[in-house]
Parts: sequence; structure tokens; C-alpha cells
Amino acid sequence: MAEAQAALARWQERAKANEWDGLLKVAEGYPRIVPSNSVPGLKPGFVVVLGACEPSAAPKVLETVKAFEAEAYAHTVTWAQPLACPQLGPTWRVLKSRSWKKAEGMLTAVVLERLEKEDLPDSSFEQSVRVTLRAPDGRHLGSDERSGHPTGAIATGETGFRASLDAAGPTVTSLFYESGCGTQPDVIERRVKYSVENGRLAPQVSTVFLENRSAHCDP
Repeated sequence: MAEAQAALARWQERAKANEWDGLLKVAEGYPRIVPSNSVPGLKPGFVVVLGACEPSAAPKVLETVKAFEAEAYAHTVTWAQPLACPQLGPTWRVLKSRSWKKAEGMLTAVVLERLEKEDLPDSSFEQSVRVTLRAPDGRHLGSDERSGHPTGAIATGETGFRASLDAAGPTVTSLFYESGCGTQPDVIERRVKYSVENGRLAPQVSTVFLENRSAHCDP
């Protein structure tokens, strides 16, 4: 019971940090601790139940949950109570995710895509990268989120947005146009690399002028 209570407390703490915001919503009264002997098909003990779904709906829900919590699992059981399947969306869906084990805990990055595409002539679909650091015991140590349009959005001057989840850690790269002194705008690359410093999530932001046309302006 003590382990189940600690797991439930971690979930509640992460929910307050909006870790699943716009992506997953559990039913009222969930998650909750359930004695395993009350659910045929579970091993003895206690479990934290996020919800109960029809078999056809479970895989998509589990895919979303596991993007943030690798230890989550689904199990086929005999469920006597009303079904309470977590709702996906309404804003985002998971594209990919990756975790990195650090001395201070687990660093996780999840790439999301907006479910409803923007119906504007100068906009593309939006993506977001949600980065979270958790201590070995599951405590929330920090989070950060960056969003953008992979193929650009003229209205905001953005020309591209890309997330890289390589072995070194997550990196978010954005390209922007910025008005200069002439007819041609500057092209700026903004890169965010994530590391862990003193037990906290540390986004390192760097800016590079790919096309710095202001260098040719009159003083």
C-alpha cells in the first residue's frame, strides 16, 4: 500500500505540473488505488489504476501514457465497475519520445503534434516538445516546452521548427526571419539544448545569424 500511495502522489504532482496537458485526461475519481484481489486477472497486492478501457481502445491510451511513463502497462482483466477510459487529446497527440538516464534522475522529451490543423494560408501544423526531469523516486524536478511550425508560419516570421532526440539529449531548433535595414530580412537560428545542472533542468539557448544582412547596412 505504501508503494501504491507513493506512486499515486507522484502522478498527482506531475498532473499539477501539466505534464499531460491537452494530451490525456483521466476520468473523475482516477487514478486510484485498487486492491488487486478485487480485480480478477491481477497479481496480489495494490495497483494504481489510471482507467479501464475496452480492449480496442487500450493500445492508443497506453502508447500515450508510456511516452511519459515507461513503467505503465495494460493488463486484461475482468472489470465489474463502469468503464472509465482516459480521454486522449483534445489538443495534442504523441509523435515520438525518448528518455535519458542521468545521475540526478530521468530526462524525458516527448514530441507532440496538434490534432486540429490550423486552417490558415500562411500556417502549417504545429508541433510541441515537452521536456521533463524527474528524480529517481519520480519527483518532478523541472519541465520546459517549446512549440513551432515545422514548415514555417509567415505571420510570426518563423521558417522552421525541428526537434532532435539523439543520444546526447533533446535539442529544439527554430529558424526565424527578422527585419533588417534592407529589403531582405535576417535569418536567425535559435537552438535550445537541454542538460541537467545542480539537479535541475537547464535549457541552454543559443542564437546564430545564418544570414546577417545588417552587417552591410550604413552606419
